[in-house]
Order: sequence, then C-alpha cells, then structure tokens
Amino acid sequence: MKNVKIRNTLSLLMNIATAVLVFISIMWFFGTEGSKTGSGNMAFGRTGCFVFFTNDSNILAALCCLVLAPFNIKSIISGRDEIPQWVLLLKFVGTVAVTLTMMVVLLFLGPTQGYGKMFTGVTLELHLICPLLAIISFCFFERGIVLSKKQMLWGLVPTIVYGTVYLIMVVFTEKWPDFYGFNMGGFWYISYIALPAVTCVFALALRALHNKSEKVKA
Repeated sequence: MKNVKIRNTLSLLMNIATAVLVFISIMWFFGTEGSKTGSGNMAFGRTGCFVFFTNDSNILAALCCLVLAPFNIKSIISGRDEIPQWVLLLKFVGTVAVTLTMMVVLLFLGPTQGYGKMFTGVTLELHLICPLLAIISFCFFERGIVLSKKQMLWGLVPTIVYGTVYLIMVVFTEKWPDFYGFNMGGFWYISYIALPAVTCVFALALRALHNKSEKVKA
C-alpha cells in the first residue's frame, strides 16, 4: 500500500507539472513577445503555433495527464492502483507523441538546425522537460495495464494524422512552409513512411519499459 501511494504521488506531481508547464509554454505564443517571434525553431505566434507537432503533441500529453490525475488522487487515498486501462492507454498515446517530438529534436532537428535553437525559451520545456516527465511517469510509476502489441498501435495515430496534414499543407497545397525540413530534396514520401516507422520503434520501447515495470509487485 505504501509503495502504491508513493508511486501515485510521484505520478500525480509529474502529471500536474507537465500540464502546468505545457499551459505556460503555449500561452507564451499568445504573449507580446511570443506572438511576434515564436520560440526557437517555432517561428509562428498565436494560433499559428498549433501548426507545430511539438505543441500539438505536448497539448495532447498534458490533456492525458489531466485525465489521469484524479485517478492518482483516488489511488493515493485507497492505497490501491485505481487507474482504468483506457486512461493508461490514453496516457501511452500522449507519451508516444511527445517521445517522437523529443527524439526528432535530438536526432534530426538539433543536428540540422542547431541545438541552441531547439532548447531556447519555452522550447526547452516542450522539446525536453515535458516529454521526459511523461516518459518517466508512464514507464515507471503508472500501473494497471499490460500493453499488447495491438494496443501499442494506437500510439501511431497522432503521428499518422499529423503527417497526413503536414503532407497536404506543405506538399500538395503549399500553404505551410516546410519548417521541419521533411520535404528536403523532394523526398517527402520517405519522411511520410519513415516517421510512423520510427514512432513504432519508440512505442515498442515505451511498451517494453512500462510492461516490465507493470510486472513488478507493489
């Protein structure tokens, strides 16, 4: 019972911290400075900030954290894990999305556009801190579901949806600039196939870490 309360307390703190940091970061884009300059590699302010997967994935993760938080509190009070499977599956989807955000920054955008640009202003929270909080809380402190490979596929949905919208807006209608550089050299079709594949790898890793933790008693 004690371990359950400790785990859910840590999970609650991380979930609330994630939601608060995401809210503050998104509000930056509507402030005086953020609305004009954006932040780091995200050069659009106000509603324009929602074209970035970074912001969309973090908002999704924050909403998942808020859905989970009341069940953390219930678990702390009862001393039993009271988080429904559908809530944990939802948290998994949000966590996969921000994991992709973080890893694309570390492995692709950082080397091509500069890490200084990736971790300046609110991009530090959105590219690194919030994703790490989501990963740690889901993989090590939140229990109640052993994820199957079929359930894991839900983690690919945000990437596929955003990738399709990005493809339409950047390549087919040219209403967005190619701010992520996924169409460099006209190789958009490689990016469109590669991103879901890479997301699947991250989803498998998160599933493995979570399921390993799930099998640990208490």
